[in-house]
Amino acid sequence: MKTIAITLALSTLVAVATHAQQLSYTPEVVLGHRSSFYMHHVSYKISDKIKINNLSLFDTEYTTDKENIFFIRNTASYTVSKRFTLNAAFGMKNPGAFFSAFVQYRVSKPTQSFSYAIGTTYQKGFTLEQSLSFEYTPYLTAQKQAYFSVLAIGNVNTKMYQRGLQFIRLGLKQDKLMYGLASNFDQFNNSKKTLENIGAFVKHNF
Repeated sequence: MKTIAITLALSTLVAVATHAQQLSYTPEVVLGHRSSFYMHHVSYKISDKIKINNLSLFDTEYTTDKENIFFIRNTASYTVSKRFTLNAAFGMKNPGAFFSAFVQYRVSKPTQSFSYAIGTTYQKGFTLEQSLSFEYTPYLTAQKQAYFSVLAIGNVNTKMYQRGLQFIRLGLKQDKLMYGLASNFDQFNNSKKTLENIGAFVKHNF
């Protein structure tokens, strides 16, 4: 509990950074057939090279707490070049504390973005972690865009595909507001256990 309290306190410090022009906050809510889902990403720019970020998500079933999922990650990022960053992170996720180090490649254009990251995570042993993110927002009219995004993360060790997730969003974007259909897929321990959550999402960039 002490570790969780420290992690949440540091997450709060990230979220309340004082210079608003250097702070971004993006919350998302999904109401699905199995559970309600909340995720946010907070980013604070310290300098042209250094950022601190907080990513938190909570997935809560309607009928039981057995399959609840939580994830809190605090990351320090150093920009090496226009497309590459080095990252060190710590946080909490089922079933406890973890530490990560990874390198990220990112390309961003006005209506699309792509990122790929690879590194290692330690949580009761080391795993190789890879993540891929893609977002596409073509204009439909002068004020409205289509919205499509995919996030996929996988952790493997020498014995198994330990953990995986895929988040898919399809909908519309109007200025800083996004909404539409959502699909969340989670896999555990070589997919011996899988979870799905299909529903609607709302997301906003502040």
